[in-house]
Amino acid sequence: MLYSSQKARPYKWRGNSHKSDDTPASPPPLLGPLILSLHKEDIKEAAKELSADAAIQDCRHVASYNWLDKNGSVATILLPGKNWSSLLHYQILTCFVGQPPLWTPMPGSVQLRADGGQYFRDKNAARFPKHPLELAVAACLESSPNLPTEIEVVACGSTLGNLLRFVRGQDKPFRMLVEKVGSTVFFIRRENTPTELIPNVHGYGHSFPEAFTTWEPAVRGSASHQRVIRYTFGGLTFLVRSEADGYIKDGATDSKPLSLKGTNVGGLNPTLEKPSPPASVDELAKLLSISTFTGSQKSTTQASRLRIDVGGNLINQSQLFDLKTRSIVTAGRDYLAEELPRLWVSQIPNFILAFHTRGMFRASDIQVRNVREDVRQWEVEHNDELGQLGALVRRIVNFSLSTKARNGKLELCHDAVGRLDVREQLPDAGDVLSEGLRTRWEAASDRVLDERDEAGASLFEWDDTGEKDFTACSEFCSYCGGCNTY
Repeated sequence: MLYSSQKARPYKWRGNSHKSDDTPASPPPLLGPLILSLHKEDIKEAAKELSADAAIQDCRHVASYNWLDKNGSVATILLPGKNWSSLLHYQILTCFVGQPPLWTPMPGSVQLRADGGQYFRDKNAARFPKHPLELAVAACLESSPNLPTEIEVVACGSTLGNLLRFVRGQDKPFRMLVEKVGSTVFFIRRENTPTELIPNVHGYGHSFPEAFTTWEPAVRGSASHQRVIRYTFGGLTFLVRSEADGYIKDGATDSKPLSLKGTNVGGLNPTLEKPSPPASVDELAKLLSISTFTGSQKSTTQASRLRIDVGGNLINQSQLFDLKTRSIVTAGRDYLAEELPRLWVSQIPNFILAFHTRGMFRASDIQVRNVREDVRQWEVEHNDELGQLGALVRRIVNFSLSTKARNGKLELCHDAVGRLDVREQLPDAGDVLSEGLRTRWEAASDRVLDERDEAGASLFEWDDTGEKDFTACSEFCSYCGGCNTY
C-alpha cells in the first residue's frame, strides 16, 4: 500500500526488539468517511450458528519464500527517500520456497549482548511497500494456478490476530484495509508507514536467534522465512501468510525436497504430496510482471529491483517453531497462554521460550515444547469467541462483496474496546495487488462469482438499515449480512 516514507537509515530485518530511540512516530494516514460501527453484540447471534465450524480444518501448506539480504556475499540495503520513485535501491533477493533457520542450540551457558538497531513492524511492507502481499500471492499462484477459485479470504497472522483480539475484548488499536479481488476478499495490515518501527522495546529477541539458529547453506543470507497456508474456518476458506522463526530437525519429519501441496484434516500437521519441480526464475518474474535484477540495471520502478531465486527445501509444518525470550524474573508468568491465539492463527505447533538472567542464557532455562495439543485445547475452550470471529469475518466479506462497498474497498479501524468502525477507503491507500497479478487472480475467481449469481446468492446484500427482508432466503445463503440463517 502507499504511504509516506521515512528518512533512509540502516535497519535490522529480523528480530522482535530494539533499543528505544528518539525517532518520532509517523502521523497516521487520514481516515475515510464512516460507513457504520460494528459492536460485539451485533455478531453474537450469528456466531451461535457457526459454533460447529469454529475450528480450523484441512490445513495445507501452499507456498513459502525467504527474504534475503545479500548481493553476492554482501547485503546492500538503502531505504526509501522522500519520493517513491527513488524507493528500493535495495539489492534484495527473494528466494521462493526458501527454508526457515534450523534450531541449533548452544551448550552450557551463553552470555549475549542486548539487541541493538531498529526493527520494522511489518517486514513485508518494508520490503515491498506498494503491495505487501504481492510476493505471497505470486508464490501461491505459481504453485497452484487455480487457487483463486478455492479461496474466499486472504489475510496474514497480524490481520486475523487483530480481529480475534477485537472479539476477545482486548484493548489494542489497529487499522487494516479490506479489498475485493474477484470473489476473494483481502485483509491487509496497515501501519502509519511501511517502514514503521517497533518503539520502546528492549531485550534479546534478535541476538538470541542469531546465536541459537542457523541459516543453512541453501538459504544462507536470509533475513526471514514467510509461510503461506490455507485452511477452512467458519465455513470460509482462508489463505494466511505468517512468519516462522525456525524449524526443529527430527528423524521422523526431516527436511524434504521441494513440494508445494499438502493436506491434513484438523490442522497443525499438513502432510506433503509428491514433490513438484521448482518454477524457473523467468516464470516467476513474468507472473509478477517484473524483470530480474542485475547490478547494471537502474530502473525507477519498485518491481524491477526485485531479484528472484528459487531454492531451499520445504519444511513440514509440524517442525516449525515460534520463539520468545523473557527475563528469568518473570518465569512464573504463563507466556504460552498469551501466545496460543497467535499460534492458532498461524498453525505453528512448537514453541520455544528462552529465559535469561541479564542476557545469560542457560540450557536449563530454555523450554522447547510441542504445543499442538495446547493449541487444540485452546480452540475448544474458546469456541464462543472463535464463532464470533467467524461471524465477523463473514459480515466484512459480505459487505466488501456487496454493491455498497465502493470498488470493494473498506478500512477497518479499532480504537475503542467492543467497537469496530467500517470506513470508506481513501484513494491514497493504493491497491492490494499490481495490475497484472490482480488480472490473473480475477480471471480465475470471477468464475466463482458467476456460479454464485446463477445460484441466486447475488440477491443477498448487507443490510444495515434495520429493515430486514428474509423472503428471498434459501439454503444457499451463507453470505447474507442481514438474516438469521448465516
